[in-house]
Amino acid sequence: VLLGDPDQPVALHLLGLIAHQAGKNEIAVNLITKAVRFKPKYAAAYNNLGVALKELGRVEEAVACYHKAFDLKTDYAEPHNNLGITLQELGKLDEAVGCFRKALAIKPDYVTAHNNLGVALKDLGKLEEAVSSYRRALELDPEYAAGHSNLGTVLGELNYLSDAVKQ
Repeated sequence: VLLGDPDQPVALHLLGLIAHQAGKNEIAVNLITKAVRFKPKYAAAYNNLGVALKELGRVEEAVACYHKAFDLKTDYAEPHNNLGITLQELGKLDEAVGCFRKALAIKPDYVTAHNNLGVALKDLGKLEEAVSSYRRALELDPEYAAGHSNLGTVLGELNYLSDAVKQ
């Protein structure tokens, strides 16, 4: 596709995703930046550009990309989740919880966001609320390994050892 149209934004974005998945985030950033230059209202590309930028430690730019993504597409849960992850890594746990809750308001069956909310709540010391988030993730996807692991850990911390062992 790019041989016929080197400025084709969808192809540039997808090639950037492949670069990101291969751990080549500089290349991903370059390709996805080019994609949004040719298609400035491409919310998915801004979200994925944010992910690649965060991996490169360019956090402020990543945050700006997540905001651009959900400004362009108000019903887009993923950038809220990704912003929450970024804020959590920065130690801004209350803000992260808010982002995960926004993602879930948009997409109530978003398993990863339920799990991420549980992690942030656990980090805030709100263990019972974390348990609820992990359980909701597992209701939606009973095979979700991270949810089982996280739930077992928190149940152990709450001294619900027999329940923790089951996870």
